[in-house]
Amino acid sequence: MKLHKSFIVSFTLLFCLMATTKTLFAFTGDYLLLDSANAAYNKTNYTKAIGFYKDFIKQGIESAQAYYNLGNCYYKTGEYPKAILYYEKAEKLAPADADVQFNLQLANLKIVDKIPADAPLFIFSGWKKFENKYTEKEWAIIFIVILCLSLLLFALYLTVSGILAKQLCFWSGLVIFFLSLFTFYIAHGQYELLNAHDTAIVMTASVTVKGAPEEKATQLFVLHEGTKVSIVKTDGDWTEIKLPNGSQGWLNSTDITEI
Repeated sequence: MKLHKSFIVSFTLLFCLMATTKTLFAFTGDYLLLDSANAAYNKTNYTKAIGFYKDFIKQGIESAQAYYNLGNCYYKTGEYPKAILYYEKAEKLAPADADVQFNLQLANLKIVDKIPADAPLFIFSGWKKFENKYTEKEWAIIFIVILCLSLLLFALYLTVSGILAKQLCFWSGLVIFFLSLFTFYIAHGQYELLNAHDTAIVMTASVTVKGAPEEKATQLFVLHEGTKVSIVKTDGDWTEIKLPNGSQGWLNSTDITEI
């Protein structure tokens, strides 16, 4: 029986170690490209740095730093719509990064359209701020650590003797387990947001938004490059978009790039 209980504790510790290690070192990639990009960026060779950063991103690596620096390169070369696009991508990965937010605001000052959005309720803005305190990966690590702690407490519940010690391990493990579910909910929400492609940046200098997905449809309003829009749905070569002020219409899908 003692050997059986020791096996449970050992297995739990091994599971926790493997789960945390897998999350921390899920992908390494070719970071030599990132080093080359950073070197070119530091030498103000922005055109060369853009090429390196894009090659790095083509590997399928999601890097807030790479997106942020790529946005800086485009900002330095005066390509503000592309700068906004990559700042937005960086913000999705690092929503609490003050530098990303500041540079995104600067880039938005350079575009024509200034479309105000309705201010969210205090309770929702507070919750969003709490969610954005950590990245999706950081929330996942927090979830795994808390879950492992709860499993360890349950394993100790099976091994310790004494009613008081057993009760303490059981109820502590139960509370921490439900806390892990809470962090899993946040991590999952951040993951869904990270992988959602429901927003885009207008990349055409000027585009007329229409009332239907056809060239002869009623012209509703005009948007300019750099404007952020929400994607409602697509229909062939057309995409229905929505603005922060509620305005809605159709434009050609080639006029926007998804974030």
